[in-house]
Amino acid sequence: MASGPVPPPYSPGPPPVVLEPVAELSTRLRPPQVLLTVGVVLLVAAGLAGPALVGAGPARTGVLLLAAAAAGASAWAGGAGLRSTEEACAAAAAALALTGAAGDRTAGAGPAPLLLLAVVLLAVRLLRPEPLTWPLAAWVALQVAALRSLDLVAAGTPRTALLLAAALTGLGLTVVARPALARVALVTAAPWWVAGVAGGLVTAATADGADRWGSAALTVAVAAALLPVRLVRAVDSLLGPPRAVPVLAGLVAGGAVGAALSTDGVLALPAAGELGVLVVSAAAATLTGWRRGLLLPAAGAAGGVLVVLAVVQLAADARWASLVVLLLLTALPAAWVAAVRRDERPTAAPTALGCLAAAALLAVLAGLLPPGGCAAALTALYAASLATRPRSAADVRGPTGAVGAVSAAAALVVLAGHGAWGQLAAHLAVQGTLTWAWGLHRGRSAEADADAGAAAEAGSCRRIGAAEVVAAAWTCAALAGSAVVESWTLPAAAGLLLAAGPRLLDGREPSWPTWGPGLLTAAVPSTVAAVVQPGALRPVLVLAVAAGVVALPGRMALRAPLVTAAATAVALAVGLAVAVLPLPVAGVLVVGGALLALGARRESRAVAGLGARLSELR
Repeated sequence: MASGPVPPPYSPGPPPVVLEPVAELSTRLRPPQVLLTVGVVLLVAAGLAGPALVGAGPARTGVLLLAAAAAGASAWAGGAGLRSTEEACAAAAAALALTGAAGDRTAGAGPAPLLLLAVVLLAVRLLRPEPLTWPLAAWVALQVAALRSLDLVAAGTPRTALLLAAALTGLGLTVVARPALARVALVTAAPWWVAGVAGGLVTAATADGADRWGSAALTVAVAAALLPVRLVRAVDSLLGPPRAVPVLAGLVAGGAVGAALSTDGVLALPAAGELGVLVVSAAAATLTGWRRGLLLPAAGAAGGVLVVLAVVQLAADARWASLVVLLLLTALPAAWVAAVRRDERPTAAPTALGCLAAAALLAVLAGLLPPGGCAAALTALYAASLATRPRSAADVRGPTGAVGAVSAAAALVVLAGHGAWGQLAAHLAVQGTLTWAWGLHRGRSAEADADAGAAAEAGSCRRIGAAEVVAAAWTCAALAGSAVVESWTLPAAAGLLLAAGPRLLDGREPSWPTWGPGLLTAAVPSTVAAVVQPGALRPVLVLAVAAGVVALPGRMALRAPLVTAAATAVALAVGLAVAVLPLPVAGVLVVGGALLALGARRESRAVAGLGARLSELR
């Protein structure tokens, strides 16, 4: 009896995660807490209603005295171990104190009462650290004081400094406070941060002298303050993906510095771009561990903003020479990073190569290089990319090769755009030779490693290189105004043979797919031209070459050259004979040759009727 499939052995996985249900509010509250809450609400309501009954001055004094009494009750409850009572009395004291201080609108008071209250609350926090209310109330008092101060400070740098100071205070509180207070501080500091950053960027871009750099420095500081907040686990759920906060900090910091440098003289923009490159390069080369995960996104964002701002403004002002200098200086740190950090090499190496290529192109616009010099530099970069490919890993070889190929194409476009056809032919020949040589090397390594993908890449490189060499030869023929058919067909034939590459000498390959296309491309047009065009030199040369080729494949055991050369000699002889004979005799010769060919074919491949005897035909 056939048995059923044997089930796989049981392997226990990780224990299931059991989510405990969140208890309802009624199950977490106790009657004393309800009483405390109602008492706090009634006490605060009475304090708020006082000014309407007895006047602002006496009522404010009474409210403050009531707040002091509630604070004393909170201290007593804390000493007695009544934590809920301590927190409730502290909340009542804080609410009453804030009401009394915020209601002081006497002449010249301004934010002073609120600032004094914040100091008092922080002092109480040092004496009684258990209640959460004291630091929270101090933070609220500071925010109200900041709001009161907005109308008292001048627009521009002073107001920006006030907003950023409030944001920095909230972010600092987020870092040092307990989890519940940290979340409240972060949420309430966000509007201050946004308003302060917006004002700081505007001031950094429009102000003069110390105001501009002061605003930029404050904006960078408040952006940097986001980084330690990213490490606070209590607010992790409020900050989004891990890279979001560092990237935001980098964007703001880079924007502030870039805005300050954008209007600070001729050298400021290149300096801003180079500063961005140095920031990114230094971070990529030196940071490790958790610092790399936190600071590298910020450095990349800041440096990227600086570079983009510099490049855009330099291009808008047509300052091509400065842009060339910036690109050259950008390539050096990128090359350094590629040399010292293997994990950054797939990005740094193509960046360095691309910056050099862009600098060469812009040097033409700046008048620093002629088109020929630019093309030579781009072709040299292409050669350098090919030279480094054998020692590069696959993740580096692909991007670097792509940048090198773009550089080679850009060299050809520059020469064609300026009508330098002779130089274009030379660069086509050089690039084609380099590409074909790389394909040959790649094919050998692919054969040694049995890598089908590398073999396909090698074939493509050989074909591209051969096509470039053919294009170079055709360009020379066009420049010379040549009407000789061989000046066009022989380069094409050589290109087909070059594209076949090592397959020409591979004894496992049939000769017709490798040798046939190139030989036919060379032989057929020349044979036809030798017959139909006047002159004795071409027929003699065609016959001599055909005779030499007939003798060659016997030693190499190749069928395609032998058959092609023999057919060329016979076709040329018949063609010349037909051309000089009278028309009837030529017709007889042609018909006779055709019948001989048809008879030989039907003898080897008989069809119905031709395989029977004549007496058997009806």
